Parts: sequence; C-alpha cells; structure tokens
Amino acid sequence: MTIIESIFLGLLQGFTEFLPVSSSGHLLLAQRLFGIQANLFFDVMLHLGTLFAVVVAMRKSLFASIRHPIADVRFRYVLLASVPTFAIALLVKLFVSESLLNALLPVGFAATIVLIVLSDRLSRPVLRLSQTKPLPILVTGLVQGIAVLPGLSRSGSTISTMKLFGINASDSAEFSFLLSIPVILAAVVVEGYEALTAATVTINWLAVTVGVVTAFVSGLVAVYAVMRALKRSNWLIFALYLAIPLVISLIVM
Repeated sequence: MTIIESIFLGLLQGFTEFLPVSSSGHLLLAQRLFGIQANLFFDVMLHLGTLFAVVVAMRKSLFASIRHPIADVRFRYVLLASVPTFAIALLVKLFVSESLLNALLPVGFAATIVLIVLSDRLSRPVLRLSQTKPLPILVTGLVQGIAVLPGLSRSGSTISTMKLFGINASDSAEFSFLLSIPVILAAVVVEGYEALTAATVTINWLAVTVGVVTAFVSGLVAVYAVMRALKRSNWLIFALYLAIPLVISLIVM
C-alpha cells in the first residue's frame, strides 16, 4: 500500500465514521470504484485511530460518566443501548452473508436519507437525555445494530432516532458519539483477533502510521463538524450529499 492510499483510506474512515454518511458504504464504494482494499490489520489500525478521536473529542463527558457511573445517566444508557446493538450485530455476523449485505448498499444509503429528512422535518427535539425514558434508548441501540447494513450511517441513524423521540440535537449527538465507543472497541477486538490469527502479511509501518494519524485527525474534525451542523440546523445538508453515493451505488453495485 502506498502512502497516498493510506492517507485516502484514513481520511475516508475518519470523516465517514462520524459524519452521518456511512463509513462502511463509502469504503465499499471506494473498493468498487478504485480497487483499493486494505488488509485486515490496516483496517483494525484505522478503527483504532477513530477510537482515539472520539475518546479525545468526548473526553469530558466520557470521564464524567466513568467517575460517576451511578449518578450519570449517560453511562447506564450506553450500557442499555449496547445490549440490542451487540445482539443484532452477532446475529448478522452469524447468519447474514457479506455478499447480501453489500448488495443492500443502495438501500442503506436511501434509509439514511429518509431518517435524516424525517428527523429534520418532524422532530421537536426539546428533551435532555436525562429526561428520557429507557424505551427511546433501547430503540436507538436497536437502530445502531441495524446500522451494520452498509450505507446505513451509524451516527446518522442514531442521532435521527433520538431527535424523533424529542431529545435535543446536542444531547443526541453527544450520546451517539459516546455510544460509538463500545462499538468501535468491539470492532478493534474482533478484527484484531482475526488479523492475528490470519496468515502473516507484510506490514508497511509507515503507511499504517500515516493512515492512523489521518483517521484520528479527520475523525476529530468530523465529530466537531456534526456538532456544529446540528447547532446551526444544517442537518439536511448530509441528506443532500448522500444522494450522490446513492446514485453511484445504484450504478456500480
């Protein structure tokens, strides 16, 4: 892998991991359009870069939740939402083929567009997360599990779901990013194990380092960009952008 390819994949992973546009969908399109495909070890390291990014960006909320796990509702709600997420992810991994998931890429992009538009037009997001009952949190975790579907953005679907339940945009985004931490960590552990048990491959450590740093920096930018877009009521711009990969996916898939 060249340095240019590692930078491209790092940017793609970092930005699309947190922007509501689907990282899995964009990586799949990149493979189809440009023939660029990272080995499993490189993919694990990029996930590690985005994990560091969200931890740094959400450090105040994260550490407050860890220090006060009983008093802070965010800690309990992350655990609660993670249950349906991991249950669905496990079922999909065991019983749904990768080829079927990839074939549904246009459906995932279309579903993300619909969720973003509905949450922008129909929601009245006025509640704080602390005022929210467990049901919206469980539904959010359920939606996050379904977001294993390529093209269905994890951040886009979870933020939109919480907004539809009336949770304000800022709390929805913050909780979505906190909720991504166990998901990304699980991906690093599972893919890391697969990489370690797979056949040995030659590792270009310079390319890996460049890719991880690029994913970390672009991931940080993406987190703050989402928060800024929500505060400025620019949520619909992501739905407009997603029309582009939707059309491309209908052509190349």
